[in-house]
Amino acid sequence: MRLALLHYTHSPVIGGVERVIRDQAAAMRALGHEVDLFDRSADAMVRFRNWLDCGSAHPSGSNAGGGAPVVIVHNVFTMPFDLEWTRELSALAASMPHICWVNWVHDVAAVNPHYAHVGWREPVPAALHVAVSEVRRQDFARATGLDPESIHVIPNGLDFTVVLDLSARISALRLWQHEIVLAHPTRLIRRKNIELGIRTTAALHQSGSDVIYAITGAPDPHQADGRVYHAELKKLAEDLGIAERVLFIGETGPLSDHDVRSLYVTATALFFPSTGEGFGLPLLEAQAHRLPVFCSDLAVHHEVLGEAGCFFSAESKAEEISAQIKRWLHNDTVTRQRRQLWRDHDMVKICQEHLEPLLLTATAIIHP
Repeated sequence: MRLALLHYTHSPVIGGVERVIRDQAAAMRALGHEVDLFDRSADAMVRFRNWLDCGSAHPSGSNAGGGAPVVIVHNVFTMPFDLEWTRELSALAASMPHICWVNWVHDVAAVNPHYAHVGWREPVPAALHVAVSEVRRQDFARATGLDPESIHVIPNGLDFTVVLDLSARISALRLWQHEIVLAHPTRLIRRKNIELGIRTTAALHQSGSDVIYAITGAPDPHQADGRVYHAELKKLAEDLGIAERVLFIGETGPLSDHDVRSLYVTATALFFPSTGEGFGLPLLEAQAHRLPVFCSDLAVHHEVLGEAGCFFSAESKAEEISAQIKRWLHNDTVTRQRRQLWRDHDMVKICQEHLEPLLLTATAIIHP
């Protein structure tokens, strides 16, 4: 699809709507759509009219790939910050039915007492109406007399790559889409006991959990056994039927500090099952990122963590550790809330599951 997003201002201007538009544009581009942003400046409006003319240049005014061009107008139809522009866009929407116009409602001045002095009630634009919440849907329906069922609700979302400052390498893995992400920053050497992590991942998967085990290291160049151990671990994951759930992130090259920090940010917990350590620096790094720690019951781990970790024997059965992790997840409110945030408010997911189908249906009606 070919989309234009309009608002009074855009990023880098700081504001909630500006950030939503920035993230919505990035998400739609990631989904393969052509997106342009316009504000109310004179130069931008000249470019926008050229954009509209290009849409009209296609047969029946449609996109080259089929369907109508889409103009998403954020808040301009419902707020009084530039009424001349509001009326201009309303007239364009009425005069260009071959374009799919979307009125995206963040705020409604007509029902806000802080704007009572404006005495403003503009006509309802000839557009598809989208509100960011059920509250705003009811506000807009009350202000316009429209049937609330004719107003769609699509919540705001976040671009987690930007909000969490993720590296491109870790962002591409989209780890936040999974229920459990066990991070294991380590080199591939046998005392790190990575096979226990793989078996625990298999047990979690078999119990119905959507789990990923993310290992940072590649074979240790100082250990001749490293490549052999790597091959053994990959075969174990394959034999257990979870090869796609065990990520050897360092296979494609060493991780940067930014990559490791990004992994900590997106992980559910640190998994650190070593059979021997002199200290265990990742334990501190995980704590610095407020990440829960599941680690082997070594004296040095108690020395580093005190009582802050969830300990298990390095000889424990994977099923026992899996049950321990699931009990902790069930009782940890912050982690559950964080996962719900990522599940419900990932902007790409919102656009893919809600916005794309709505626009495809609407544009197909305009240009079958």
